[in-house]
Amino acid sequence: MRPRRKNFSLHKVQGLALLAETTTENTLARHGLSQGRKAVGNTRSLFSGSMIFTWDQVCHDMTDTFVIEVIGVEGVFLEECMDLYLNVVKIKYDPEFKLSIGRVGYDEEVYQDLKTRLAGTHLVQRHARIIETISTSEGERAHGETSFVEAGVVPQLIANLLREWLVSHFSGVGRGRIYKKKNGLTLISTRSDDDLLSQLPSNIEIPKGVELRPAFDLEPRVFCLSQTSEVCLAINARTKIQLKLPVGWLVEQGMPVKGLWATKLVQGKDERFCTDIRLVGLIERVEGGILSFSEHRDGKSSSMSASEAFLEPRIENLAKILHFFSRNASESYILQKLRNIAGEEAVGAMRFERVERLAGYLVDKVGQTRFAVHLPVSFSRLLCVEPRTTSFESFDKPHLIFGPGGREKHRWNQGGLDRYGPFDQHQFNPKKLNVAVICQEALQGRVETCIEQFLYGVPDSKAGKRGFIRRFSLDKPYLRVFSVPGDSARAYKNGAVEALEHIADRGENWNLVLVQIDESMEQLEGSDNPYLVTKTFFLSKGVAVQHIQFETIRQPKERLAYSLNNMGLACYAKLGGIPWLLPEDHKVAHELVIGLGSYHQKESRFGVGNRFVGITTVFSGDGQYLLENRTHAVSFDEYESAMLDCVRGAVENVRTRFSWTESDPVRLIFHAFKPVKNKEVKAVECLMQELNLPHAEYAFVHVAEFHPFCLFDLEQEGTLVGANLYKGKYAPPRGGFLKLSAREALLCLKGSRELKQATDGHPSPLQLRLHRNSSFRDLTYLAQQIFSFSCHSWQSFLPAPTPITILYSQLIARNLGLLRHVPEWSESMLAGKIGRTRWFL
Repeated sequence: MRPRRKNFSLHKVQGLALLAETTTENTLARHGLSQGRKAVGNTRSLFSGSMIFTWDQVCHDMTDTFVIEVIGVEGVFLEECMDLYLNVVKIKYDPEFKLSIGRVGYDEEVYQDLKTRLAGTHLVQRHARIIETISTSEGERAHGETSFVEAGVVPQLIANLLREWLVSHFSGVGRGRIYKKKNGLTLISTRSDDDLLSQLPSNIEIPKGVELRPAFDLEPRVFCLSQTSEVCLAINARTKIQLKLPVGWLVEQGMPVKGLWATKLVQGKDERFCTDIRLVGLIERVEGGILSFSEHRDGKSSSMSASEAFLEPRIENLAKILHFFSRNASESYILQKLRNIAGEEAVGAMRFERVERLAGYLVDKVGQTRFAVHLPVSFSRLLCVEPRTTSFESFDKPHLIFGPGGREKHRWNQGGLDRYGPFDQHQFNPKKLNVAVICQEALQGRVETCIEQFLYGVPDSKAGKRGFIRRFSLDKPYLRVFSVPGDSARAYKNGAVEALEHIADRGENWNLVLVQIDESMEQLEGSDNPYLVTKTFFLSKGVAVQHIQFETIRQPKERLAYSLNNMGLACYAKLGGIPWLLPEDHKVAHELVIGLGSYHQKESRFGVGNRFVGITTVFSGDGQYLLENRTHAVSFDEYESAMLDCVRGAVENVRTRFSWTESDPVRLIFHAFKPVKNKEVKAVECLMQELNLPHAEYAFVHVAEFHPFCLFDLEQEGTLVGANLYKGKYAPPRGGFLKLSAREALLCLKGSRELKQATDGHPSPLQLRLHRNSSFRDLTYLAQQIFSFSCHSWQSFLPAPTPITILYSQLIARNLGLLRHVPEWSESMLAGKIGRTRWFL
């Protein structure tokens, strides 16, 4: 690792010169640098005459900090910038170099034949109805009609050539094992010092064929960090488990394998890649060397030879194998050790070290190489985010509004509530709640103690002194506990019926039902799940329902206080309350923000399963962003028409409410969990014409959680969470925004403080992708709005990992997906008042 330092960017200007001073004068003399007076800070680059010396060229000579000063002659000046790195290296090449490309008409059989036959000697790719071939080996020619094109005109082709070069290079140098990956490849290190299982205690025996090693995901990309398209290589580091012991051999040794998932080897057409694995099925029994499966991929053949099968490379299976061969170490002990090793590899400092090491290999060991036979290319070092070469900024947390007049503002949600009370404290009704508690009779005493702390505060705790009643300006509630004998769904249903009869005898209704469950109940489905059955019963009566796990009740006092605070916030929102509002950050256009989130429900690991899409709408009015009361969730096949219906209803409702005129500017912004299709954009445009809003602007933003990019802030030393234990070292700042191009950007919603523990790994930013047909294209504005919406969740006081437009949509889709398996459930239950609350939080 490099020494810690401040980072400066250098810029040539008139009338300035750079001098340097160090205690190691020999270093200066070797590089021809003159000595000047001491200045503050140090630098990655030193300028002298016409030469630039990088930090890496001089740091090994230095025993003290290099210091620099600018004086008034021609030269350069320095600007301090963040020590922030993006996990990409740039590819440098001559944009005017002419590439020879062969083209033939597209035919699927010809295309597959060329890809197989020319693997390793040519790049073969499809472009519309044309097959393109580019020679990558000396002495080979392009196939088809040949033409020449400048390299700078076809950056995506250069990216594809980069991928081809990576495959050929790493398969040829024996530096690691390479595996095929969509849009790139995975490289597993085979260095002897990268055997991570060697960190296990000596009493754990490690059989040959079992490995845990660092892996690198390499993905070529094209984007515009400056004014022109640039080809970059994204490098990500993680760990990879490999289990190369045949199931048949494990069975011969006496290891039980029933109930474990098995895989088989699959060799692709390109033999430069290592043999990959494919999930086969869930092992039910082994007889005569044959595996039988209770679940199988193709549903037809439910057996295979045990000698051809391998256990799925999961950390739990790795722990089982090591435990079998090390009987004196328990499986849980080994599993924890493995998780610790994997966790240490996932933290920012270690990931940066590995990413930087591979980037350094490409610069120092590879140096200059050639693509397409004659195109000279070289690699840069990891991209340092500098103000003048990249578009990076940090967004501030928005002010939240805690009163109708807008004067009661606070950037901290919990602090604002405790200081001002909720936004609607004078309108919220009823102040005196009727609260029922349903719990197991064996746990009743401890549950009652927890509910008392929830309502009135956790004594002697920093975070939980106020309690639900005081924080939300409520009166003392009517509270009744109903204990049930056991943990079955039937017992909980009987308890719910008893609670309903009790409140009916009083001539009243329950406002809130708190249900104690066990963590294990989360795995149960439909009518077997006590919470889903209880929730269905009370939602049908228009009553808000909130669960609390007994495992949460057993937490240490401070952690329990945080959990109860979050539970109180969600309960208030479920009751129809408004804890705070978000001020609108524009004054020109009426805005509607539509969020699409999904939940994928699968009864088996095979098959497509059921996918549900939730729709959430936020609109601007009276200087604030307001959440549309009606929420929607439909199956994936129906979501396009449901989205249009939702937009139509929201526009008509808000237009009437705020007296829109035809000439008023209107802006529709879509936050989507997936890329938006061209036909969906066209459908929205047609709908606006239908609604007589022809001048409406649109922005369609794909909010992607999975992508190859991450940021490292080397000045972030982490947040202390224990004795010499830090979380989030090198984590980027929350609110950090890096523009990759006019239509792509990274937005950091998690920083060091937002991680829960030291082993949580390095936080990844969201990638925002703006659809090319969007008429509103201010990506910075859109990113800041998404960041603000992540601070507006009423599910928890913690910042949300996604904007509420997507988070709430995901929660709606998940809840409705789960409730549909309860026989008594009907979506008509949400037709009343309860459906206009945040019942899904």
